[in-house]
Amino acid sequence: PLLDVWFADARNGLAVGAYGALIATRDGGDTWASGVVHGGGDFHLNQIAADAAGTLFLAAEAGHLFRSDDKGATWQPLPSPYEGSFFGLLPRTDGSLLAFGLRGHLYRSPDGGRSWTSIATGTEETLTSALDLGAGRFVVGGMGGTLLWSNEAGTAVSREDRPDRKAIVAIAPGGGGTLLLAGEGGVRRVAIPR
Repeated sequence: PLLDVWFADARNGLAVGAYGALIATRDGGDTWASGVVHGGGDFHLNQIAADAAGTLFLAAEAGHLFRSDDKGATWQPLPSPYEGSFFGLLPRTDGSLLAFGLRGHLYRSPDGGRSWTSIATGTEETLTSALDLGAGRFVVGGMGGTLLWSNEAGTAVSREDRPDRKAIVAIAPGGGGTLLLAGEGGVRRVAIPR
């Protein structure tokens, strides 16, 4: 199955998925062509993300992370801070990059993925989604209703476990100082802590 999709514009896009699947379109999805990330490896490619400059990043299983500076034509492996699966990456407005995944693992890179620092999360729940909140802050969501709210420097987090303990798989802005959490409990609105 395909697990994520990214479009640069209405015509040019990439989709990634299980067993190293990478497909590209140049005609808005009418046709797709297969591509290769790294030697035809069969590890799952879980998420694709782009920073403001158009650099692409892939989060994959077994500790694999990749970067493309040419809109996905070629990919370079990044040094990985651990060997477990990554489920997502968040390019931040301050130029840093977050990587998150299994057992509460969360890492921050100040240099486009060339080096990483672990951020203590206080949880072993799998982390599945993240959103940049601006002003240096971000939030990460995951299984068991876990939310990790960053400090203003974006270097530490405080943990909140939602009372219903329902898995969070996507986070979106909700307007008026709120977020929308999507997942096992449907779509719910929560206030952003001050």
